[in-house]
Amino acid sequence: MCEECGCGESSSVKKNDNKHSMIVNRSVTEANDLLAQQNLDFLSEKKILSINLMGAPGSGKTTFIEGICNYLKPADVVVIQGDLESDIDKRRLEAHKIQSYQINTHSGCHLTSAMINKALLDLDVSKKKYLIIENVGNLVCPANVNIGQHLNIVVSSTVEGTDKPQKYPYIFMDASLIVLSKYDLADKTDFHEEQYVRDLHHINAKAALLKTSSKDALSFKPAADFLDHQRDHLFSIHHTHSRKKM
Repeated sequence: MCEECGCGESSSVKKNDNKHSMIVNRSVTEANDLLAQQNLDFLSEKKILSINLMGAPGSGKTTFIEGICNYLKPADVVVIQGDLESDIDKRRLEAHKIQSYQINTHSGCHLTSAMINKALLDLDVSKKKYLIIENVGNLVCPANVNIGQHLNIVVSSTVEGTDKPQKYPYIFMDASLIVLSKYDLADKTDFHEEQYVRDLHHINAKAALLKTSSKDALSFKPAADFLDHQRDHLFSIHHTHSRKKM
């Protein structure tokens, strides 16, 4: 997928022996995936729902975390914040009493399972229910990279345009939830919702789609309920289902 980190590529090792060549192909993601499974096992044992939050720069990933923490208890949430440089978003979250851990990748285009593993060693997550990993802002490289998540969420804003599912399908393929953010700006940006939803359905018909706006705090409640429900189901925690009125 990218030349810098080699994500999505395979490596070849050639060995010459008496004019015979042996080529051994080994996925460069193998070590990453093994450590990702260790991260996932650790979090599952503690009943912590692990979320890989992805999206383009400026799509509203940090705003999404702030919004859902109006309905999830901030004390139940820990965030691993991934950015190339700075801790701007970390400080934003801490202003809302949300524990946050900064990872600066510098030139790295996505977080890796080793980065998450180190963060988990540094953090005390014993009383947490949700780990939100805010990945580096990017619609290409974080796709299909296992870091120890139970589910993927993609934040996609209306101001980015209608064509994002068509142009960057891989980021949407494995998402359990698509958050259509900045929905209040949809009519101001020539955003065509029907086309967006149709394209998204062709790529991932199973993902839930929720619309949010920073102008409407209540719009984040369904996403918070979604995460709460996912955690209950994953760890077999008893809960009730409200019946829809006919």
